[in-house]
Amino acid sequence: MSKLYVVGIGPGDLDHMTFQANEALDAADAVVGYKTYLDLIAPLIAGKEIVSSGMMKEVERCREALDLAASGKTVALVSSGDAGIYGMAGLALELAAELAAPPEIVVVPGVSAVQAAAAVLGAPLMHDFAVISLSDLLTPWDLIERRLVAAAAADFVVALYNPRSKGRVQQIEEARQILLSTRPADTPVGIVRNALREGEERTVTTLGRMLDHPIDMFSLVIVGNSATFVDPAGRMVTPRGYRAASGDAGPEKGERKKLEAVTPLPVLNSGKAVMVVGTASDVGKSVLTAGICRILRNRGLRVAPFKSQNMALNSAVTPEGGEIGRAQAVQAAACGIPPHTDMNPILLKPSSDTGSQVIVAGEVVGNMSVRDYHAYKPKAFERVRESFDRLSAAHDVVVIEGAGSIAEINLKAHDIANLKVAEMAGCRAILVADIDRGGVFAQIVGTLELLEPPERERIAGIVINKFRGDASLLTPGIEFVEKRTGVPVLGVVPCFSGFRIPEEDSVALEKRGPASVGRGPGEKLNIGVVKLSRISNYTDFDALEAEPDVRLTYVEGADQLRGLDLLIIPGSKATTTDLYFLMERGLFEAIRAFRGPIVGICGGYQMLGKRVSDPHAVESGIREAEGLGLLDVVTVMLEKKATHQARAELLPAGYQVAPRCRGELEGYEIHMGETILGPSVRPFARATERSGRTVEVLDGAVSCDGRVFGTYLHGIFDNAGFRSAFLNKLRRAKGLEERPAAEAQEDPFDLLAAHLEKHLDMERLLAVCGIAR
Repeated sequence: MSKLYVVGIGPGDLDHMTFQANEALDAADAVVGYKTYLDLIAPLIAGKEIVSSGMMKEVERCREALDLAASGKTVALVSSGDAGIYGMAGLALELAAELAAPPEIVVVPGVSAVQAAAAVLGAPLMHDFAVISLSDLLTPWDLIERRLVAAAAADFVVALYNPRSKGRVQQIEEARQILLSTRPADTPVGIVRNALREGEERTVTTLGRMLDHPIDMFSLVIVGNSATFVDPAGRMVTPRGYRAASGDAGPEKGERKKLEAVTPLPVLNSGKAVMVVGTASDVGKSVLTAGICRILRNRGLRVAPFKSQNMALNSAVTPEGGEIGRAQAVQAAACGIPPHTDMNPILLKPSSDTGSQVIVAGEVVGNMSVRDYHAYKPKAFERVRESFDRLSAAHDVVVIEGAGSIAEINLKAHDIANLKVAEMAGCRAILVADIDRGGVFAQIVGTLELLEPPERERIAGIVINKFRGDASLLTPGIEFVEKRTGVPVLGVVPCFSGFRIPEEDSVALEKRGPASVGRGPGEKLNIGVVKLSRISNYTDFDALEAEPDVRLTYVEGADQLRGLDLLIIPGSKATTTDLYFLMERGLFEAIRAFRGPIVGICGGYQMLGKRVSDPHAVESGIREAEGLGLLDVVTVMLEKKATHQARAELLPAGYQVAPRCRGELEGYEIHMGETILGPSVRPFARATERSGRTVEVLDGAVSCDGRVFGTYLHGIFDNAGFRSAFLNKLRRAKGLEERPAAEAQEDPFDLLAAHLEKHLDMERLLAVCGIAR
């Protein structure tokens, strides 16, 4: 007798085919099925007679399979591993009854894709669940609705598959409304696409937010019941029947943890993440995040930093030319990877007290007021989710940095930078407090007291940062905090010396005071940096400040220009605004009268010129401002920002500034303006590469006597050869001994990691990160 196998192939991955299904396919002379299913098992059916067709051709496929079997061939009729196989088998038996000599029909069930999806999500299917197809073409929709109503009323976990089909595009929306009639909007929902096969995507969200995420015919949607909760690792668990035995299997009914965000993870990636949050701004979150990144990287893990929203005037450029916060570029270096816009999808660069330039995924989308940005935030947060999803999929651990204080109760409703991000990532958080500013125990307890219970649950540990003195003196306070809050203190981190990690923004600049004194005895070069109201990228001068014979001063008044060997005008987020700021502070005429060398970087370069025009009001409402007139150049602000990592070579005028300089220059450009040179200046350098592309573009300008020069190249002083040649010219003019280019020092990130490992409870820290020591 001829034989027809009706074969369920399971979720679709060859590794999850049953033994019987493999045997049936091996025995078959011909294979019949839906083309998409056949493509999934192509290696197993190579060389066999194949008959494939599209959707809604079940009857034709079944007749074709029966005809082939009637001709004496052994046939495999391929179906899914779910209820579809039984529908196909029933159809085959019905049609076979019409034949004079029907073949033997053998049903080979497969692994259910619903069960596969539940395995990916954690364990949401325990005892009472209903599996409902939303596109059963032979079942009237009103009957499917009645089944949904019954399952919802019975508090079943509900698994929905085939959620969309032609002609019924509203099915999933209608199913959600029915379920919402009996269970709350924060009910956990898991969406699994391509379960247990290549391209798997896993999303944990809520019933209220499930339609924010793509759902198609390859997706399975599992809606939890009243007992379902999401654990700290992001697993969706339904412990019905086990709570009494375990004593604490999960939240009680009504206390379900909320997780309204996407967490798509590939099956081979643990998707671990940890968040570093603070009691205030400038408590050391950025540096601690960089240190944790290096600690994990040194353990062989693939690590990436992430900050959803950064408000900073210190920015950096990715290799592709996108603009992100400087801190995330530094943290990427700690991870040993190039910076990427996914590491900081939203960057705000304040242009006034009530507005900012908004940069999304590395590109400017416009200037927004606070009110406008609040309205834009839901859209911005979708980009945050997308970026985090990609980083999580590509790395073993994502170390997330928060913003400011997590206890700003007036801001939490619009939060897309702190614990809402931890909720999205399904991770725990470490709270950082700064003892150097005083009141550290009040900072910690007050912050935790202002959090809602679900938010407090996310805080897994506390770090007391920037300590000076004997840490044992803090023991009574630490014991009180742990007893009062129930959150362990992971360690007390002393202020570190001997190395420096770039700081994030001008908040840190405020704490330094007007002067930062260079190391070592003897006479020094006195360098002044004008402290503009919108100063940006002041990390350009970290390398100068680290020189042993340099005293760096941040200039706020005209009297501070006396005795300087060099004056620098730094970058600015609002060049025309800061030109008026110089006038208001009495610095405008004082700079014009200064007779020493002057350098302008980016916005400072523009200010050195005769005029700055902003016809499109891209930086401020000031359309034109008079420049300092120290360079024969004029600048026009353009609507599109130039952002590039760049390489450049000095031109003859550049060698006048830095005699005997060797090697090409590296840095980055971030500017809105185009600067046009007049006849009495010469170009400083020639850009040879921008964002990986070969170019020949002139950069900067040098006055005829070489005393004043400007450049768009941020990070120019990080080039040791240029810095040494430039400073040696100043040293010779002052009668100081020349110094060679500084030798490479020990990696500061390794020093930071060692410092943190010495003072933190590493076992607990790694446990918070989801990593075994």
